[in-house]
Amino acid sequence: MRIQKKEALHCYASLNDKIRTFVQFVIFRMSPLKTAVVILTAGASKRMKQPKALLQLANSETFITRIISTYIAWGCGEIIVVAGKALSEEFISLNLLPENVCLAINEHPEYERFFSVKLGLNQIKRSEYCFIQNIDNPLISSDILDELYAAKSTEEIVIPVFGDKGGHPVLLNSSTIEVIRNYPQDDANLRLVLKEMSAKRIEMKDGRVLININDQSEFEMYSGTEPF
Repeated sequence: MRIQKKEALHCYASLNDKIRTFVQFVIFRMSPLKTAVVILTAGASKRMKQPKALLQLANSETFITRIISTYIAWGCGEIIVVAGKALSEEFISLNLLPENVCLAINEHPEYERFFSVKLGLNQIKRSEYCFIQNIDNPLISSDILDELYAAKSTEEIVIPVFGDKGGHPVLLNSSTIEVIRNYPQDDANLRLVLKEMSAKRIEMKDGRVLININDQSEFEMYSGTEPF
């Protein structure tokens, strides 16, 4: 029998501290957050010479399924994957995307990342915040997302930093989402557009925010990483 959120709250007061902490976590996960993620997979992967989204980690999980499962487990309310036409067809034929994941097709890869972000953000229905997640880093964790979400701001985007280097994912607020949605250029430089925004740089405990798997040697370095 499914426990309703209201019933869980009714019993909450009678629990000891340890169990109460656990119940807080369960109740939190029962209601999807008003937070989206746009997962960028439309790049050409020229150095890797094959789609990064379909590369497999040590447990045979692909980059794309690993990233999606992490955001689902974290409690993300909307998940949007942006891919080129050919890769989109592979996602569908291999049945890699859960039903609740939105697939947006980028038919203009020459416009690069900004256009993919813009496409993805235009699919958001209800979320107030949005992570921008590169396919290059499948080792994102719920702990990293928790830390970034705790720093969310209605006035600033949130950028993870490790060792004074900026990493990913970046967390956008609703005003930034609207700016990019309505930006007059489709082929703008994403980095330069984000530089125009007020930003909060958060020093992270986990250096995996800097991972960027672009070629075979980097893939071999991280592909043996076990799930966490």
